[in-house]
Amino acid sequence: MLWAQLTPRDRMVLELVAEHQVLTTEQLRALMFPSISRAQHRLLDLTDAGVLWRTQPYRAEGGSKPFHYLLGYRGAELRAARQGVQPPRPITHADRLRRILESPTLAHLLGVNQFFADLADYCRRSGLGSPFSGAGRLEGEGLHSWRSEKSITEFYERKVTPDGYGCWYQGGQWLGFFLEHDMGTEPLGRVADKLDRYTTSGDRAFDRFDTARQLGGMVLIWVASRRREQGVRKVLQAKHSPVPVATAARDCGDPDGPAGEVWSVVTAEPARSRRVRLGELPNMIGGTTETGAPIVLSELPASSAAPSFGSDRFRDGLTDEMGQANRQELVLDEVHTTEPDTVDDTPYPAPGRTTQPWWKPLG
Repeated sequence: MLWAQLTPRDRMVLELVAEHQVLTTEQLRALMFPSISRAQHRLLDLTDAGVLWRTQPYRAEGGSKPFHYLLGYRGAELRAARQGVQPPRPITHADRLRRILESPTLAHLLGVNQFFADLADYCRRSGLGSPFSGAGRLEGEGLHSWRSEKSITEFYERKVTPDGYGCWYQGGQWLGFFLEHDMGTEPLGRVADKLDRYTTSGDRAFDRFDTARQLGGMVLIWVASRRREQGVRKVLQAKHSPVPVATAARDCGDPDGPAGEVWSVVTAEPARSRRVRLGELPNMIGGTTETGAPIVLSELPASSAAPSFGSDRFRDGLTDEMGQANRQELVLDEVHTTEPDTVDDTPYPAPGRTTQPWWKPLG
């Protein structure tokens, strides 16, 4: 049976690729493997088994891009069996892969995935441990959850549509964040207008802060360049949004990437807008709750005259489900406990051993 032949890490790779649609060799190396050679060999084994499917697109300027890994049909069958549902028809699954690879937003999707892969790589290099390797972190710090656009959009019932969601823990503070990955192709005004999704419900009759109070994090805008970042910050300041937002540029040059001292909160107060590390952002926005939600959002005034909308699951702000997911359900802490550089690919333990799932859907 194929499932019994998969290692815990194989199963994690399967879930990551299924959740985030497409990941490159280097991204999976950063997320899961101690070296590029280990990644290449194991990913090839999973591809040969049909768990993954891969392709290597050509570059328009010549040469080839890295291998792109997507969910193989056997992988889709395994997930369907675990979930107790019917697997997709082969032709349906093949069409899904084709649409992902031919989508005009493929470069954007890979950019979003690279952001979180860089955070995972920083965790490994700095000694915090990989968030997806099963190894224990130093004091539990680093990236604790990463959810895709589809997953987090469905959780918030399409009220907010970020490019991804993560929860970071450092220095005793949690930081939930919604990522907006800027490709540098949209007008600046359109980038700033994305903040409106995080405040209003789309109906003028509703309380304009109702959605904001539901949020489990601040907004991070990962901008293409420092020059563009300057323009983005100007239009963002004109919005006067109650939702905390910070910007950073991909050409910042910090060796720690998005985990480094690259983030600047959008505010009129110079002292609070200085560049800080990702883990220091809670201090710059007035603190966060133990679930990662900005305290300022829970303190927004409520309009007693405004009708409530949607279900009651958001009535008290951040839901218990989101808090639990940030803190526990999306953390690998009981699959196995070897260090990242000593993880082998031995088969999963025999049936009968109980282990905690590393990944669990929200809600």
